[in-house]
Amino acid sequence: MIIRKAKQKDVKQIKKIDCLGEILNRCSPLDKLDSKAKPKKGERNYYERFVYGKLKWCYVAELGGRIVGFILFEIENRKRWWKVKKAGYIDLIVVDKKHRGNGISKLLLNKAYEIFKDHKLDYVKLCVQTGNKKAHEIWKKQGYKDYRAEMWKRLR
Repeated sequence: MIIRKAKQKDVKQIKKIDCLGEILNRCSPLDKLDSKAKPKKGERNYYERFVYGKLKWCYVAELGGRIVGFILFEIENRKRWWKVKKAGYIDLIVVDKKHRGNGISKLLLNKAYEIFKDHKLDYVKLCVQTGNKKAHEIWKKQGYKDYRAEMWKRLR
């Protein structure tokens, strides 16, 4: 198993194993993805923003020349009124269904933690859909604590 920084050529494989849209469609209507939305001319797609972004990263887990998982993470510059000015943010982590339960997500997370520590960060955070009970429990087992709940209401 190799954990390495993603390259442009990896984006196609990453898209194939990403099941985010499937998960989000089961959750809040505010987070349903618009299948018609395309990047504007010259604009990088969602994954490319992490491959090329400043203070953003995409790392992949490669097994036998195939990508079996990936993680997207970044450094969040927080508003001036917060005491903690910067925090690591795990945007997305996905492991191919056939390879889950083999410690791949832990290897990917360790890479993110390593980079966050190199940047002298003390905290890392993430968002998990409340409708995604399995993921919520996994994150709790990893030591993450609930600290905020966003809520929504339909007006019409």
